Amino acid sequence: MILQEFINWDDYIRCICVGRQHILPLRYNPKAPFEERYMISNPPEGRLRDQAINDARTLVEALGYDMDTVEFAVKDGVLYAIDFLNPAPDFDNFSIKQDNFQWVLDKMSDLVLAYARGEATPPWRDEHRWWKHVSRAPAASPAQA
Repeated sequence: MILQEFINWDDYIRCICVGRQHILPLRYNPKAPFEERYMISNPPEGRLRDQAINDARTLVEALGYDMDTVEFAVKDGVLYAIDFLNPAPDFDNFSIKQDNFQWVLDKMSDLVLAYARGEATPPWRDEHRWWKHVSRAPAASPAQA
């Protein structure tokens, strides 16, 4: 169980993550009806997009997930990781729409074929060390400690 502060967000980004390197950030509205949650016509851009990709990549690398969705609530331009423990994400073409589904299909196919051919090494649980990534996190200020 994870306890976290509620963020009254003004923007929301869901990143589809494949192979710990391929990150597709999409605007998302968790309050919308299921079929309207992905806001495909309004993709994140600029610094917000770059930060979402970087932060999502850091999280999936630390977790060792080759398949995940990472959600960020955005408030005043700051990204807050809300949901990132999703190793069985919704990759259905109905919800993520056809172009994004094709992206996932291509990236996942490339990944599993690389594993099958021995061109890539899967992250084994007993070899994964999350604490290697702790130094990447910003230090807490004295007021936050």
